[in-house]
Amino acid sequence: MSFLKIGSERLKNFTRVHWHWLVLGAVLCAVVIWSSGTLLTKPKLWIDEAMTINTARSFMTHGVLSPETAPNTFFQFPHLVQSTGYPLTLTLAGFFKVFGYGFYQARILMLLWIVAALSLVFFLAKKLFSREQACWSLLLISSFASFYANGRTAVGEIPGFAFLLAGFYFMLVRRRYFWAGIFWGLSVVTKPSVFGLVIPAIFLTFLLERSGFFRKIVPLALGMMPAAVVWILLLVPRPFNGETWLSIAHFYKNPYSSSIAGNVIRNLSGVFHSTTLIYFGLFFLLVLGARLLLKETRLSSLYTFTLVYSLLAFVYYLRSPGWLRYILIAELLILFILPPVIGALTAYAKERLKKVSMNANTFANFILGFLVIVQIAQMFTIAKIFAGDNALRTAVYLEKNFPDSAIGLLNAPELAILLNPSRVFLAVYLTGLPIIGENPLLLSKPPAVIVSPTGNPFAAEGRKILYERYGSSSVAGGYGIYKRSR
Repeated sequence: MSFLKIGSERLKNFTRVHWHWLVLGAVLCAVVIWSSGTLLTKPKLWIDEAMTINTARSFMTHGVLSPETAPNTFFQFPHLVQSTGYPLTLTLAGFFKVFGYGFYQARILMLLWIVAALSLVFFLAKKLFSREQACWSLLLISSFASFYANGRTAVGEIPGFAFLLAGFYFMLVRRRYFWAGIFWGLSVVTKPSVFGLVIPAIFLTFLLERSGFFRKIVPLALGMMPAAVVWILLLVPRPFNGETWLSIAHFYKNPYSSSIAGNVIRNLSGVFHSTTLIYFGLFFLLVLGARLLLKETRLSSLYTFTLVYSLLAFVYYLRSPGWLRYILIAELLILFILPPVIGALTAYAKERLKKVSMNANTFANFILGFLVIVQIAQMFTIAKIFAGDNALRTAVYLEKNFPDSAIGLLNAPELAILLNPSRVFLAVYLTGLPIIGENPLLLSKPPAVIVSPTGNPFAAEGRKILYERYGSSSVAGGYGIYKRSR
């Protein structure tokens, strides 16, 4: 009996001292178990992810960091197609080399990136805030549906976010600005369209802080340079050719092939119809209020950076066709600092309303707990994480019925990564880019099988050949499959 009592006391003491580690372990286990059940189908395989995996496979097999469009043939403008950069594609290629190539392996690696990002959230928050607030930061981000909608797919947002957090550790905790620049440089090249905003955001943050601008910005800029140099060496074929850089600038000026003015007007008119924008717009105002009240200088630059980056990300979103993924990192940063923000505001309110009996910390915990519950409910009910296995089922059908045939894929890069590249001929249309690959229907010897999703430009371009030389075989997973008849 005494033995059981001693064991119980030790367990209580361990729990009392290490409860925050138990929270971290429980959250990570829950995330892995929950994600494992639908890892391949939720979200469904999509174009950007397929291009990343294709590029990683090309590097693993041929040492070429560009998607393979036909046997031993690669896209000739790799610097334009790298929406997800080399820190992820090279990591993915290495993972394939060790564990074998496959879509499952790609999603496993992304699950590991999720675990790494959540661990960094916890460790950095514990260093900057408190153990209790670190747990709330972890819970807020791990219960946010968009974190998984992007994080499970092989794209750069979550790896880039992990690098961003590592940079904050070196800047805010260690005061090593060069090393902060190293990780922020990796963040930028991991997803330039999203993390490129880090550069003006940190510049404006240091400018607004008014202390030690050059002492901070110079080593940080030097630290960011190696990642950029590696990007140029790996991807830019003629780095001293002005036309190369003009093509990159032209692409990022308007990568949507649509009217930017029209996009801005349409997106502004829809701001108050978007629950996401309203939700984080309110949090943005809370962060602004807390920043005005903030007395601790160590966190001031983190708050300022979050505000500045969020504004820049919102402007970038307004320019787009309405893609909310451009504000994902702003959302994650706001959720990360929300616990100390709520804590500061409730403490301020308590000072002003001294007659209120509720403890400020208790009230803050109540608010944060409510938000976590709301996000969990939203994630399991109305969250738009598009699920599906159409590409997987179609690939199985093709391998079973046409195991040795050459296959032409019309704007279906998601199928290309599931099939043997030695017999795949791929053409892809991506907004704002030159055509990737060559239309298989227009080859001197068209492939034995053509696979076409509905409404793609390549089928329209080769309609005559498709009707004259192919017969409809079947429809699998929403893809039309055509077998050459002559």
